[in-house]
Amino acid sequence: MLAIAALVGLFWMGVVMLRGGLVGGALAVLLAGSCFGHPFFNVPLGPLPLTADRLLLVVLLVQYLLYRRWGWTDPKPLAKTDYLLAAFLIVLVASTFSHDFQYRKAQPLAQLVFFYLMPVVLYWIARQTEWTARGAWWLLTSLAVFGVYLCVTAVAETHQAWALVFPKYIGSSEVREFLGRGRGPYLNPVANGMVQTLGLCAALMWWPRLNRPGKLLLLAVLPVFAWGVYSTFTRSVWMGAGLGMLIVLALSTPRNWRLAVLSSAALALVVVSAVSWENFVAFKRDKDVSVEDVAESAKLRPILATIAWHMFLDRPILGCGYGQYIQESPAYLADRSSDLSLEKARPYVQHNVFLALLTETGLLGMSLFIALMASWTRTAWRLWRSESAPPWVRQTGLLFMALVGIYLPNAMLHDVSIIPMVNMLLFFFSGAIMGLTPWLAPAASTAELKLWMPDAELAMSSR
Repeated sequence: MLAIAALVGLFWMGVVMLRGGLVGGALAVLLAGSCFGHPFFNVPLGPLPLTADRLLLVVLLVQYLLYRRWGWTDPKPLAKTDYLLAAFLIVLVASTFSHDFQYRKAQPLAQLVFFYLMPVVLYWIARQTEWTARGAWWLLTSLAVFGVYLCVTAVAETHQAWALVFPKYIGSSEVREFLGRGRGPYLNPVANGMVQTLGLCAALMWWPRLNRPGKLLLLAVLPVFAWGVYSTFTRSVWMGAGLGMLIVLALSTPRNWRLAVLSSAALALVVVSAVSWENFVAFKRDKDVSVEDVAESAKLRPILATIAWHMFLDRPILGCGYGQYIQESPAYLADRSSDLSLEKARPYVQHNVFLALLTETGLLGMSLFIALMASWTRTAWRLWRSESAPPWVRQTGLLFMALVGIYLPNAMLHDVSIIPMVNMLLFFFSGAIMGLTPWLAPAASTAELKLWMPDAELAMSSR
């Protein structure tokens, strides 16, 4: 049955890739990696097991090469951002192979391949794709629909309505971590909440194209997204959702309403935080985790930051080697110069993307990654502010800035770079906005695009 299901799935993935072009192929890879990844199906091949999404990525790469040969891609000259990305990759590769990359069954090598090299392949294909309004709207629709699926699944998980949960491995007790929260097909509530929020922001991008019934339907779906994001029971997800939505509202609201909207949002945040702060810091969420354990996890961040600081002082420029944190950090747990109980951090990786890069690749690696994120965000900002670009291009830039807002709070409290599919999604959207740079005018405009632009005006702009 599994073999038949796999063949049927591959057939329909092939249809999507042929009919949808490179964008459809990329979406097939992201969907397969999200719902049908390693927990669903894998073939053990040493440190680099074969999964459906990895197989589809190879197929997508072949498709890209054929499209390029036939002239169906949109090649673009390299930009400064691409050189930053190349430098960052060189640092990662050199850091991996100059240390014990065979440690723990070649885990550093596997992390390099799955969490950076594969996303870069998706980045390059998205960058060289010939983007059209139809492709962009299909992307937004896919994200919105997938977000609804994730929200319904998360709510069903927390209420143990397993008949509504698919794939079934999501509810399996064989993986106890995060059981009882909305962890979704990623088996991780952080990734699940990030993609849910991105789906919500993608759904809001449809507002100017909808008629009144469509807008009412969209408004009716918003509580589903809110319930799904809440069901992750993850503080960083809630903060990321708030920041992502705040970016969308702040940039799409007319200037004469902006101050009132932002002030109301800030006031509501202060009131909710003041009333619910104790519950926010400590509440029961996992089946196997008590309220005391949740409160203790909040105290773990300063401990991990202290360890990262000491590791940085010893190797400030190049770090201890990519993927070597678990091997190197125990040497710092016996330090008695701090009042913190550093021994509590023994079984944990760094809970911060930037501190993880700082300890493993030093200032060089972390600085390049920050510069890369800043450059991508600046490009998205320029797309959003470009008067010459059509609405779908500008909204793609806005969606990427919302993604950055979703990403940062989670990246500050978790190493999301080693959570499956997070970097794939980030690098894919980064490639998309870099692929839209030809729409940028020589000088960016300060014109605004309102989310409620009339359909007639939108249609004229799309032409």
